[in-house]
Amino acid sequence: MRQLFLGAVAAAALLAAPLVARAGDVALIVANTFYDHHPNARENRALLNLVPDLEAAGFEVLAVRNLRSDAIRAELSGLVPKLRSEGRKLFILGGHFVRDSRNSWLLLSDADRPDGFEIGRYGLSMGEILDLAAANPGEAIVAVAPSEAEVQRAFGIGDGFKGNDIPQGVTLLAGPPQGLSDYIAREVLRPGTVLRDTARRLPDGVTLRGFLPRSAPFLPAGQAPAETEQAFWQRVLNANTADAYEDYLERYPNGRYAAEARARADELRLTPLDRARLGEEALGLSRDQRRAIQRNLTLIGFDTFGVDGIFGNRTRTAVANWQQSIGVPVSGYLTANQIARLDVAAAARAEELQREAEERRLAEERADRAFWNQTGASGTEEGLRAYLWRYPDGLYSAHAEARLRAIEREKRRLAEAEEREAWDRAVMAGTLESYQRYLQDYPSGRFVEEARARVASLSEPETPPAVVAAAKAEEARLNLNGFTRQLIEAHLAKLNFEPGPADGNFTGETRRALRRFQRANSLDVTGFVTRQTIVLLLASAVEN
Repeated sequence: MRQLFLGAVAAAALLAAPLVARAGDVALIVANTFYDHHPNARENRALLNLVPDLEAAGFEVLAVRNLRSDAIRAELSGLVPKLRSEGRKLFILGGHFVRDSRNSWLLLSDADRPDGFEIGRYGLSMGEILDLAAANPGEAIVAVAPSEAEVQRAFGIGDGFKGNDIPQGVTLLAGPPQGLSDYIAREVLRPGTVLRDTARRLPDGVTLRGFLPRSAPFLPAGQAPAETEQAFWQRVLNANTADAYEDYLERYPNGRYAAEARARADELRLTPLDRARLGEEALGLSRDQRRAIQRNLTLIGFDTFGVDGIFGNRTRTAVANWQQSIGVPVSGYLTANQIARLDVAAAARAEELQREAEERRLAEERADRAFWNQTGASGTEEGLRAYLWRYPDGLYSAHAEARLRAIEREKRRLAEAEEREAWDRAVMAGTLESYQRYLQDYPSGRFVEEARARVASLSEPETPPAVVAAAKAEEARLNLNGFTRQLIEAHLAKLNFEPGPADGNFTGETRRALRRFQRANSLDVTGFVTRQTIVLLLASAVEN
């Protein structure tokens, strides 16, 4: 510690309290009211009025009036140990304050015009007073009453008290002597008063800074004995609040329980949403695990609008809606138990969807066969076209199309050249108008049945062209790689939709299988791979 000049204590009366509530509770008052070379500061006599109040509170009082430089060293050896001993400490100082570039000083009564080199001889170092107070963190108050009078100054010296760099665990009061005296008597010395709670009751001009615990008073109610760190920690544990742990850290910033106090305070300061977020982060979910969660949520009806492994706002909303549906706290973040529960629900839903799709497929096939027996099985053009109009991707569609091609070839052979050219133009255009024009020109022509079938198909398509176009665009945006295409074909084959070889090449067979799957699952029948088609198709991969 730097050299400390405490002053001529022998030059004034040292008043000892007759009763000490706790060994080591000491108050030092230095009230400089008269100066040899500067204006007097008689108002600081108000600080000496605190002596009876301090004694009544059980403090040993050391009161010094008009401290001088010629005796400042005399009491150093006997006084410093007392002021550094364990117990509550009050340092109350009033008079003219000056400062240099690093420190503030209380001018001694015989100070003339000390410059930056001599101030150590003619001033009481406030840095050393604060260091003394810091020896009792959480139980030390420094109160200063700077005079408003202007003093003569020399090189390197400025006016006033600079209260920066307050040590941890030290409370600093500053203000006019009378207001300071009244506040200390009324608030500081009142057992059970938490100083932080008095901020609105400060007298005019009085400020309160530094260590301000949220729950611990300077004088405990009933004048309880001094607490050890262990006892204080036990009281903090019993309270188990963030404020209590903050009080411990302010009092013992480097204490044996500091790390635990910080961790507990941080935990108690967390909101439920913070805890949920940190809990999910602690699971360390991989990208694939996140994709599985998104797939499962979508599968059970909570659309995440993508299965990319990135948990954005839409995924969080889906999680929150699912949590609400199952009656757990809604946060948008998942626990390990909830992820397991989601897996079970998705597996059950996938099994249910597969069963429903298989039932629809079998029912569709029965209806397909029955209608074939009523129409296309006869082999007539009318019957074949009726079948294809109802089941363009049916079990017998390939056979029906082949038979109709043979019929058309035969018709072409028999048709007049002019009619064949008209028909070829209609087919090349492939529009409703082109077929209607053919029917108008050749009402009894050889291609009438086919023309009528195509008119019916174009007039009443199973899926609106705009929907088909949107699905085609969506498939393009998905940018399916070869592996994904093979996976889709493999699942279509597994579900008996006959897509052809699983080679990643989407042929006409693949498109037909996709349309069959979409019909079986009540999706828009387009033959193109949409996001919803992938989700329902890959649901079959969920392990039961």
